[in-house]
Amino acid sequence: MNTVQQKCGGKLRVSENVIVGIASNVISETNGVSEHKRSGLFGRNSGISVCFDSGTASISAQLDAEYGTNVMICAETLQNKIKAAVQDMTGVMVQKVDIRIVDLK
Repeated sequence: MNTVQQKCGGKLRVSENVIVGIASNVISETNGVSEHKRSGLFGRNSGISVCFDSGTASISAQLDAEYGTNVMICAETLQNKIKAAVQDMTGVMVQKVDIRIVDLK
C-alpha cells in the first residue's frame, strides 16, 4: 500500500487493488487488447500487478491482442493512458508501465 501526503495534513493510503482496477478499466476501454486472465487453483487471477518502490508504482500488465492489432502502437498508447489515469486518480507517481502481449486472439 502506498501513502500519498495530502495538502490538508492528512494521508491517503492507496491499495494495489485500486491501481489494478484503474489499469484494468483503461485496458477494457482500449480496442484490440484485453487483460490476460490466468486460471489457477483459487479461481481467475488478474494479469496486472503493481509494485511500490520509494513511493512510486511500477505496473505490469499481461494482455491478449486481437489478430491485426498493431501491438507496438497499442502498447505505447496503453502505457501512457494507464500512467496518466493512475496519477490523475490517486496522486501516486508511476515509474513505469510494462506491457507484455502473451496471447493472440
